[in-house]
Amino acid sequence: MTREPARSEPPWRVPLLAASAVLAAGGAATRPFSWSATALVVVPVAVVAVLAWRARPEQTPRTARLRRGSVVWSTLLVAAVGWEVYALARQPEWTRPSAEHPTLSTLLDPALEQWPLRFAGWLVWLGVGWWLVSR
Repeated sequence: MTREPARSEPPWRVPLLAASAVLAAGGAATRPFSWSATALVVVPVAVVAVLAWRARPEQTPRTARLRRGSVVWSTLLVAAVGWEVYALARQPEWTRPSAEHPTLSTLLDPALEQWPLRFAGWLVWLGVGWWLVSR
């Protein structure tokens, strides 16, 4: 009888998942466009950005494919951020969504009105963010 070595989970995995669930529950409980909802977005983004900035990944060889991918993704990111900033700046009130200048959050609000769907939306946002950062 052969035994395969047991794969151990990283020690930070369970606390990270628990913190993500708490953050998603808190985010789902806040009112959209409130200061508390904004803080629940800004704080994790700032923490992850600092951790990603401090990490020293191995050098990736620069290839034409990598350059093309970087240009495409950078262009999409700049376009999305530009749209968000323009729409947010054009809103009559910063704490109230505007139908004339919708942000991505405003467009997603009808689909995320119910608490379970908002919770799932926060989990998806956190999961996609983790996936992007861990690559």
